[in-house]
Amino acid sequence: MQKLKIAMIGVRGIPATYGGVEKHVEELAVRLVGRGHHVTVFCRSFYTPQIKDYKGVKIIRLPTINQKHLEMIVHTVMSALYIAFKRFDIVHVHSIDPALVTPLRLFKNRRKIVVTSHGQAYRRDKWGRLAKNISKMAEKISMKYSDAIVSVSRTLKQYYKETYGRDIVYIPNGVEIIEVVNDDVLKKFGLTMKGYILFVGRLIPTKGCDFLIEAYNSLKTDLKLVIVGGSSHTDEYELKLKGMANENVMFAGYQYGENLWQLYAHCKLFVFPSEIEGLPIVLLEALSFGVPVVFSDIPENMEVAQGIAISFKNTDVNDLSVKIQDFLTDPSEGEELAVKARGVIEKKYNWDSIVDQTEVLYNSIL
Repeated sequence: MQKLKIAMIGVRGIPATYGGVEKHVEELAVRLVGRGHHVTVFCRSFYTPQIKDYKGVKIIRLPTINQKHLEMIVHTVMSALYIAFKRFDIVHVHSIDPALVTPLRLFKNRRKIVVTSHGQAYRRDKWGRLAKNISKMAEKISMKYSDAIVSVSRTLKQYYKETYGRDIVYIPNGVEIIEVVNDDVLKKFGLTMKGYILFVGRLIPTKGCDFLIEAYNSLKTDLKLVIVGGSSHTDEYELKLKGMANENVMFAGYQYGENLWQLYAHCKLFVFPSEIEGLPIVLLEALSFGVPVVFSDIPENMEVAQGIAISFKNTDVNDLSVKIQDFLTDPSEGEELAVKARGVIEKKYNWDSIVDQTEVLYNSIL
């Protein structure tokens, strides 16, 4: 298999400190380099430290306007201009919105363009009408001007096929199985093993954290609720959550690496109440640690967790409260599902298999 020069754009950067798309790109890029390919990731200078290389991946840091409506498009255009004067075999655009630049001839010339859809941004409440319309336009443009479209979920693949009649390649997100042996991070947060319920995610309305806090407030439990994550241009929503929370709710901010792994591994229950997803890496991660999970029954989540975790009716606070309380009263079913889940996730969402599929796709369009 030929060794390729690959550019990846559309993300904040790597190493990933928050965001499922960033984590996906980091894992994919590092593994492609490990197979002999030359990979360059274009990063936003405010997000990525001053490095030129990350585990063999070339890092190009470019400035942008750190404002939610301009940040992505300014950085993507600057990345496209840089790429215009360099030789790449593949330009891999991660997320649909940055695909607005794909019609540019300077970007397209002598290169093949792959666009990976990680979800539909226009379904998120944090965007206004204009931003949502631009996002929908980007979706149409990506379908017309790309050489290949990848979807991280079968639900998205079916939608694109029905809406645009375009052949879509399904390549899911992946997860690495990690063995956690330490618990020292818990002491840092004043927690005990199996002494807390955990949520991980950006604090944006569609992640459903407000539903979780409302449900938690109605529970009869001594367990703490630990919220791991922070604002994503959504400071007002974060303040709203803190106003809803009682004294047993802890906001731990963004956590990474060993800190996050320990929080996953030692929780009593993980809750994922998200309203909108592509294929949620956070849900995959929680399941991979073999902990009991309660999740919202949106199609994207059901695709991952049906039969290996406990679902509740999306946005239904009462049903969420009931499902959590039932688990706390008798955790046996949830714990049995958790054991099953780890094996299923390891088999279906393996990064090596995902890189295999990506390489096949790249070579099929060259």
